[in-house]
Amino acid sequence: MQRNTNLDVIRGIAVLGLLFLNIYYFAIFETGYINLAIVPLSDTVIDWMKALLFDGRFRSLFCLLFGAALYIQIEKYKDIEKIKTRLFWIVVFGLLHGYLLWPGDILVTYGLAGYLAVKYLEASDRKLMLHGVAYGVSGVTMMLFLGSIDIAEPVIRGSEAYYKVIDDLPRDALGHFIHNGVFYSIMLLVTPLITLWYSLGIMLAGIYCFKTGVFDVGLPKKLMPLAWLIVVLLSIVTVYLKVINIYALSVLLDSVIWLNAFVCALLMVHGVVRLRLKGFTFRWLQGVGRLALTCYISQSLLAVSFFYWLAPSAYEQYTRVEYFAVAVLLTLFQLILVPIYLRFFSQGPLEYMLRKLCAMKQERQYV
Repeated sequence: MQRNTNLDVIRGIAVLGLLFLNIYYFAIFETGYINLAIVPLSDTVIDWMKALLFDGRFRSLFCLLFGAALYIQIEKYKDIEKIKTRLFWIVVFGLLHGYLLWPGDILVTYGLAGYLAVKYLEASDRKLMLHGVAYGVSGVTMMLFLGSIDIAEPVIRGSEAYYKVIDDLPRDALGHFIHNGVFYSIMLLVTPLITLWYSLGIMLAGIYCFKTGVFDVGLPKKLMPLAWLIVVLLSIVTVYLKVINIYALSVLLDSVIWLNAFVCALLMVHGVVRLRLKGFTFRWLQGVGRLALTCYISQSLLAVSFFYWLAPSAYEQYTRVEYFAVAVLLTLFQLILVPIYLRFFSQGPLEYMLRKLCAMKQERQYV
Protein backbone atom coordinates (compact mmCIF):
# COMPACT_ATOMS: atom_id res chain seq x y z
CA MET A 1 0.00 0.00 0.00
CA GLN A 2 1.41 3.38 -1.02
CA ARG A 3 2.20 5.81 1.78
CA ASN A 4 -0.48 8.49 2.25
CA THR A 5 1.49 11.72 1.99
CA ASN A 6 -1.51 13.80 3.08
CA LEU A 7 -1.26 12.11 6.48
CA ASP A 8 2.48 12.90 6.65
CA VAL A 9 1.85 16.61 6.01
CA ILE A 10 -0.93 16.78 8.61
CA ARG A 11 1.20 14.83 11.08
CA GLY A 12 4.02 17.32 10.54
CA ILE A 13 1.66 20.18 11.38
CA ALA A 14 0.51 18.36 14.50
CA VAL A 15 4.05 17.64 15.75
CA LEU A 16 5.25 21.21 15.27
CA GLY A 17 2.02 22.72 16.58
CA LEU A 18 2.23 20.73 19.81
CA LEU A 19 5.56 22.37 20.59
CA PHE A 20 3.95 25.82 20.80
CA LEU A 21 1.56 24.52 23.46
CA ASN A 22 4.04 22.37 25.37
CA ILE A 23 6.83 24.95 25.47
CA TYR A 24 5.55 26.61 28.67
CA TYR A 25 5.44 23.26 30.50
CA PHE A 26 9.02 22.34 29.68
CA ALA A 27 10.17 25.07 32.06
CA ILE A 28 7.72 24.23 34.89
CA PHE A 29 5.54 21.22 34.24
CA GLU A 30 3.11 21.56 37.14
CA THR A 31 2.01 25.13 36.38
CA GLY A 32 3.04 25.94 32.83
CA TYR A 33 3.33 29.66 32.19
CA ILE A 34 3.16 31.79 35.34
CA ASN A 35 1.59 35.18 34.73
CA LEU A 36 3.18 38.45 35.80
CA ALA A 37 1.29 40.59 38.30
CA ILE A 38 0.85 43.18 35.52
CA VAL A 39 0.17 41.27 32.29
CA PRO A 40 1.94 42.74 29.21
CA LEU A 41 -0.15 43.34 26.09
CA SER A 42 1.99 40.82 24.18
CA ASP A 43 1.09 38.15 26.73
CA THR A 44 -2.60 38.92 26.31
CA VAL A 45 -2.39 38.72 22.52
CA ILE A 46 -0.53 35.39 22.54
CA ASP A 47 -2.88 33.98 25.18
CA TRP A 48 -5.90 34.85 23.02
CA MET A 49 -4.25 33.31 19.95
CA LYS A 50 -3.52 30.19 21.97
CA ALA A 51 -7.14 29.83 23.13
CA LEU A 52 -8.74 30.54 19.75
CA LEU A 53 -6.25 28.94 17.34
CA PHE A 54 -3.98 26.44 19.10
CA ASP A 55 -5.36 24.82 22.26
CA GLY A 56 -6.45 21.23 21.69
CA ARG A 57 -6.18 21.46 17.90
CA PHE A 58 -2.95 19.54 17.48
CA ARG A 59 -3.74 16.77 19.99
CA SER A 60 -7.06 16.31 18.19
CA LEU A 61 -5.18 16.16 14.87
CA PHE A 62 -2.88 13.50 16.29
CA CYS A 63 -5.86 11.42 17.47
CA LEU A 64 -7.51 11.64 14.04
CA LEU A 65 -4.23 10.57 12.43
CA PHE A 66 -3.71 7.77 14.93
CA GLY A 67 -7.13 6.32 14.12
CA ALA A 68 -6.48 6.62 10.38
CA ALA A 69 -3.06 4.94 10.81
CA LEU A 70 -4.66 2.00 12.64
CA TYR A 71 -7.05 1.46 9.76
CA ILE A 72 -4.21 1.68 7.22
CA GLN A 73 -2.24 -0.93 9.18
CA ILE A 74 -5.11 -3.42 9.33
CA GLU A 75 -5.69 -2.96 5.60
CA LYS A 76 -1.99 -3.48 4.92
CA TYR A 77 -1.11 -6.33 7.29
CA LYS A 78 -4.49 -7.98 7.98
CA ASP A 79 -3.01 -8.82 11.38
CA ILE A 80 -4.47 -7.44 14.63
CA GLU A 81 -1.61 -8.88 16.70
CA LYS A 82 0.96 -6.97 14.66
CA ILE A 83 -0.93 -3.75 15.36
CA LYS A 84 -1.15 -4.55 19.07
CA THR A 85 2.60 -5.21 19.14
CA ARG A 86 3.23 -1.76 17.68
CA LEU A 87 0.87 -0.20 20.24
CA PHE A 88 2.68 -2.05 23.04
CA TRP A 89 6.01 -0.52 22.05
CA ILE A 90 4.48 2.93 21.63
CA VAL A 91 3.31 2.67 25.25
CA VAL A 92 6.83 1.61 26.30
CA PHE A 93 8.35 4.57 24.44
CA GLY A 94 5.80 6.82 26.15
CA LEU A 95 6.63 5.50 29.62
CA LEU A 96 10.34 6.07 29.04
CA HIS A 97 9.64 9.53 27.66
CA GLY A 98 7.42 10.47 30.61
CA TYR A 99 9.63 9.13 33.39
CA LEU A 100 13.03 10.04 32.00
CA LEU A 101 12.44 13.26 30.03
CA TRP A 102 9.14 15.05 30.52
CA PRO A 103 5.88 14.11 32.31
CA GLY A 104 3.67 15.65 29.60
CA ASP A 105 3.94 12.57 27.38
CA ILE A 106 0.96 11.73 25.14
CA LEU A 107 2.19 8.43 23.68
CA VAL A 108 0.87 6.24 26.49
CA THR A 109 -2.60 7.73 26.16
CA TYR A 110 -2.58 7.18 22.40
CA GLY A 111 -1.23 3.65 22.75
CA LEU A 112 -3.89 2.66 25.30
CA ALA A 113 -6.68 4.34 23.34
CA GLY A 114 -5.35 2.56 20.26
CA TYR A 115 -5.78 -0.82 21.99
CA LEU A 116 -9.46 0.02 22.48
CA ALA A 117 -9.85 1.49 18.99
CA VAL A 118 -8.57 -1.75 17.41
CA LYS A 119 -11.91 -3.36 18.29
CA TYR A 120 -13.63 -0.89 15.96
CA LEU A 121 -11.49 -1.42 12.85
CA GLU A 122 -14.21 -3.57 11.27
CA ALA A 123 -17.14 -1.63 12.73
CA SER A 124 -19.79 -0.03 10.53
CA ASP A 125 -19.65 3.68 9.77
CA ARG A 126 -22.75 4.22 11.90
CA LYS A 127 -21.18 2.47 14.90
CA LEU A 128 -17.97 4.46 14.51
CA MET A 129 -19.93 7.72 14.50
CA LEU A 130 -22.20 6.91 17.43
CA HIS A 131 -19.50 5.43 19.66
CA GLY A 132 -17.00 8.12 18.69
CA VAL A 133 -19.43 10.86 19.74
CA ALA A 134 -20.28 9.00 22.96
CA TYR A 135 -16.62 8.56 23.95
CA GLY A 136 -15.69 12.13 23.00
CA VAL A 137 -18.57 13.73 24.89
CA SER A 138 -18.06 11.50 27.93
CA GLY A 139 -14.37 12.44 27.99
CA VAL A 140 -15.13 16.16 27.91
CA THR A 141 -17.89 15.70 30.52
CA MET A 142 -15.51 13.89 32.87
CA MET A 143 -12.97 16.67 32.30
CA LEU A 144 -15.62 19.18 33.34
CA PHE A 145 -16.74 17.19 36.38
CA LEU A 146 -13.33 16.25 37.79
CA GLY A 147 -11.84 19.66 37.06
CA SER A 148 -14.62 21.40 38.98
CA ILE A 149 -14.01 19.45 42.19
CA ASP A 150 -11.00 21.47 43.28
CA ILE A 151 -10.23 24.71 41.41
CA ALA A 152 -7.12 26.41 42.77
CA GLU A 153 -6.46 30.09 42.22
CA PRO A 154 -3.90 30.89 39.48
CA VAL A 155 -0.30 31.36 40.51
CA ILE A 156 1.13 34.86 40.03
CA ARG A 157 4.86 35.65 39.96
CA GLY A 158 6.03 37.06 43.25
CA SER A 159 3.16 35.51 45.26
CA GLU A 160 3.56 33.09 48.13
CA ALA A 161 2.23 30.25 45.96
CA TYR A 162 4.80 31.13 43.30
CA TYR A 163 7.73 30.81 45.70
CA LYS A 164 6.38 27.51 46.97
CA VAL A 165 6.37 26.17 43.40
CA ILE A 166 9.91 27.44 42.85
CA ASP A 167 11.18 25.89 46.07
CA ASP A 168 9.84 22.50 44.97
CA LEU A 169 11.59 22.52 41.58
CA PRO A 170 14.37 19.90 41.09
CA ARG A 171 17.92 21.18 41.51
CA ASP A 172 19.91 18.26 40.06
CA ALA A 173 19.57 15.25 37.76
CA LEU A 174 18.33 12.94 40.53
CA GLY A 175 15.76 15.52 41.56
CA HIS A 176 14.68 15.82 37.92
CA PHE A 177 13.97 12.08 37.67
CA ILE A 178 12.14 12.04 41.01
CA HIS A 179 10.09 15.07 39.92
CA ASN A 180 9.23 13.37 36.63
CA GLY A 181 8.35 10.14 38.40
CA VAL A 182 5.91 11.80 40.79
CA PHE A 183 4.10 13.93 38.23
CA TYR A 184 4.04 11.33 35.48
CA SER A 185 2.62 8.75 37.88
CA ILE A 186 -0.17 11.22 38.68
CA MET A 187 -0.73 11.74 34.95
CA LEU A 188 -1.02 7.98 34.41
CA LEU A 189 -3.63 7.74 37.17
CA VAL A 190 -5.68 10.56 35.66
CA THR A 191 -5.44 9.30 32.05
CA PRO A 192 -8.15 6.59 32.31
CA LEU A 193 -10.54 9.12 33.83
CA ILE A 194 -10.20 11.94 31.31
CA THR A 195 -7.93 11.99 28.27
CA LEU A 196 -8.22 8.30 27.35
CA TRP A 197 -11.90 8.48 26.40
CA TYR A 198 -11.66 11.77 24.53
CA SER A 199 -8.69 10.41 22.58
CA LEU A 200 -10.56 7.19 21.79
CA GLY A 201 -13.55 9.15 20.51
CA ILE A 202 -11.38 11.20 18.15
CA MET A 203 -9.53 8.08 16.97
CA LEU A 204 -12.84 6.49 15.97
CA ALA A 205 -13.58 9.69 14.06
CA GLY A 206 -10.18 9.29 12.38
CA ILE A 207 -11.05 5.74 11.30
CA TYR A 208 -14.38 6.97 9.95
CA CYS A 209 -12.74 9.87 8.11
CA PHE A 210 -10.19 7.62 6.44
CA LYS A 211 -12.82 5.07 5.40
CA THR A 212 -14.99 7.78 3.88
CA GLY A 213 -12.15 9.49 2.01
CA VAL A 214 -11.79 12.69 4.06
CA PHE A 215 -7.99 12.33 4.08
CA ASP A 216 -8.03 12.04 0.28
CA VAL A 217 -10.63 14.59 -0.89
CA GLY A 218 -11.59 16.58 2.23
CA LEU A 219 -14.92 17.04 4.00
CA PRO A 220 -18.18 16.85 2.01
CA LYS A 221 -19.26 20.30 0.82
CA LYS A 222 -22.64 20.01 2.52
CA LEU A 223 -20.92 19.69 5.93
CA MET A 224 -18.70 22.73 5.58
CA PRO A 225 -21.33 25.38 6.58
CA LEU A 226 -22.22 23.34 9.70
CA ALA A 227 -18.56 22.88 10.66
CA TRP A 228 -17.83 26.59 10.34
CA LEU A 229 -21.02 27.48 12.24
CA ILE A 230 -19.97 25.24 15.15
CA VAL A 231 -16.47 26.77 15.19
CA VAL A 232 -17.86 30.32 15.16
CA LEU A 233 -20.39 29.62 17.93
CA LEU A 234 -17.88 27.83 20.17
CA SER A 235 -15.32 30.57 19.52
CA ILE A 236 -17.87 33.18 20.61
CA VAL A 237 -18.49 31.21 23.83
CA THR A 238 -14.70 31.00 24.32
CA VAL A 239 -14.36 34.76 23.92
CA TYR A 240 -17.24 35.39 26.33
CA LEU A 241 -15.80 33.11 29.04
CA LYS A 242 -12.36 34.68 28.69
CA VAL A 243 -13.77 38.22 28.83
CA ILE A 244 -15.80 37.66 32.01
CA ASN A 245 -12.67 35.98 33.41
CA ILE A 246 -14.29 34.03 36.25
CA TYR A 247 -11.67 31.53 37.34
CA ALA A 248 -14.28 29.11 38.67
CA LEU A 249 -15.47 28.74 35.06
CA SER A 250 -12.00 27.91 33.70
CA VAL A 251 -12.86 24.22 33.48
CA LEU A 252 -15.95 25.05 31.42
CA LEU A 253 -13.73 27.15 29.17
CA ASP A 254 -11.35 24.22 28.70
CA SER A 255 -14.26 21.92 27.78
CA VAL A 256 -15.56 24.38 25.18
CA ILE A 257 -12.05 24.71 23.75
CA TRP A 258 -11.67 20.92 23.44
CA LEU A 259 -15.01 20.57 21.66
CA ASN A 260 -14.04 23.39 19.32
CA ALA A 261 -10.61 21.81 18.79
CA PHE A 262 -12.11 18.66 17.26
CA VAL A 263 -14.09 20.55 14.62
CA CYS A 264 -11.10 22.82 13.94
CA ALA A 265 -8.91 19.73 13.47
CA LEU A 266 -11.34 18.42 10.86
CA LEU A 267 -11.21 21.77 9.05
CA MET A 268 -7.41 21.73 9.18
CA VAL A 269 -7.42 18.27 7.58
CA HIS A 270 -9.82 19.54 4.92
CA GLY A 271 -7.66 22.60 4.24
CA VAL A 272 -4.44 20.62 3.83
CA VAL A 273 -6.08 18.02 1.57
CA ARG A 274 -7.68 20.64 -0.68
CA LEU A 275 -4.42 22.61 -0.97
CA ARG A 276 -2.51 19.45 -1.88
CA LEU A 277 -5.08 18.63 -4.54
CA LYS A 278 -4.31 22.08 -5.98
CA GLY A 279 -0.62 21.21 -6.22
CA PHE A 280 0.90 22.37 -2.92
CA THR A 281 3.42 19.75 -1.78
CA PHE A 282 4.43 20.96 1.72
CA ARG A 283 7.52 18.74 1.51
CA TRP A 284 9.10 20.44 4.53
CA LEU A 285 6.08 19.40 6.65
CA GLN A 286 5.86 16.00 5.01
CA GLY A 287 9.40 15.18 6.18
CA VAL A 288 8.59 16.08 9.78
CA GLY A 289 5.48 13.89 9.55
CA ARG A 290 7.55 10.91 8.39
CA LEU A 291 9.82 11.37 11.43
CA ALA A 292 6.99 12.26 13.82
CA LEU A 293 8.07 10.01 16.70
CA THR A 294 11.71 11.14 16.53
CA CYS A 295 10.71 14.80 16.21
CA TYR A 296 8.25 14.59 19.12
CA ILE A 297 10.73 12.98 21.52
CA SER A 298 13.59 15.22 20.36
CA GLN A 299 11.46 18.30 21.11
CA SER A 300 11.32 17.20 24.73
CA LEU A 301 15.04 16.44 24.81
CA LEU A 302 15.97 19.82 23.30
CA ALA A 303 13.47 21.91 25.28
CA VAL A 304 14.18 20.24 28.65
CA SER A 305 17.92 20.64 28.03
CA PHE A 306 17.42 24.29 27.09
CA PHE A 307 15.46 25.18 30.21
CA TYR A 308 17.62 23.04 32.49
CA TRP A 309 21.07 24.11 31.24
CA LEU A 310 20.81 27.33 29.20
CA ALA A 311 17.83 29.15 30.72
CA PRO A 312 17.21 27.73 34.21
CA SER A 313 15.60 30.99 35.36
CA ALA A 314 13.27 31.37 32.38
CA TYR A 315 10.19 30.92 34.58
CA GLU A 316 10.92 34.22 36.32
CA GLN A 317 12.34 36.17 33.37
CA TYR A 318 10.48 35.07 30.24
CA THR A 319 7.19 36.45 28.98
CA ARG A 320 5.07 34.55 26.47
CA VAL A 321 7.04 36.26 23.67
CA GLU A 322 10.32 34.62 24.74
CA TYR A 323 8.67 31.20 25.08
CA PHE A 324 7.14 31.66 21.62
CA ALA A 325 10.55 32.59 20.24
CA VAL A 326 12.12 29.42 21.70
CA ALA A 327 9.37 27.35 20.08
CA VAL A 328 10.01 29.08 16.74
CA LEU A 329 13.76 28.38 16.96
CA LEU A 330 13.22 24.70 17.79
CA THR A 331 10.70 24.44 14.95
CA LEU A 332 13.13 25.98 12.46
CA PHE A 333 15.86 23.64 13.72
CA GLN A 334 13.71 20.61 12.96
CA LEU A 335 12.50 21.97 9.61
CA ILE A 336 16.13 22.49 8.53
CA LEU A 337 17.55 19.27 9.97
CA VAL A 338 14.84 16.82 8.84
CA PRO A 339 15.29 17.28 5.04
CA ILE A 340 19.06 16.92 5.46
CA TYR A 341 18.59 13.75 7.49
CA LEU A 342 16.17 12.26 4.94
CA ARG A 343 18.78 12.64 2.20
CA PHE A 344 20.79 9.89 3.88
CA PHE A 345 18.17 7.83 5.74
CA SER A 346 14.66 6.69 4.89
CA GLN A 347 13.31 6.71 8.47
CA GLY A 348 14.08 8.33 11.80
CA PRO A 349 16.16 6.59 14.50
CA LEU A 350 13.17 6.05 16.79
CA GLU A 351 10.98 4.92 13.88
CA TYR A 352 13.70 2.41 12.98
CA MET A 353 13.96 1.23 16.57
CA LEU A 354 10.17 0.86 16.83
CA ARG A 355 10.08 -1.19 13.64
CA LYS A 356 12.88 -3.49 14.81
CA LEU A 357 11.32 -4.01 18.26
CA CYS A 358 7.98 -4.88 16.66
CA ALA A 359 9.67 -7.36 14.33
CA MET A 360 11.57 -8.98 17.23
CA LYS A 361 8.40 -9.46 19.27
CA GLN A 362 6.53 -10.88 16.26
CA GLU A 363 9.39 -13.34 15.61
CA ARG A 364 9.31 -14.55 19.24
CA GLN A 365 5.56 -15.11 19.00
CA TYR A 366 5.99 -17.43 16.03
CA VAL A 367 8.96 -19.39 17.45
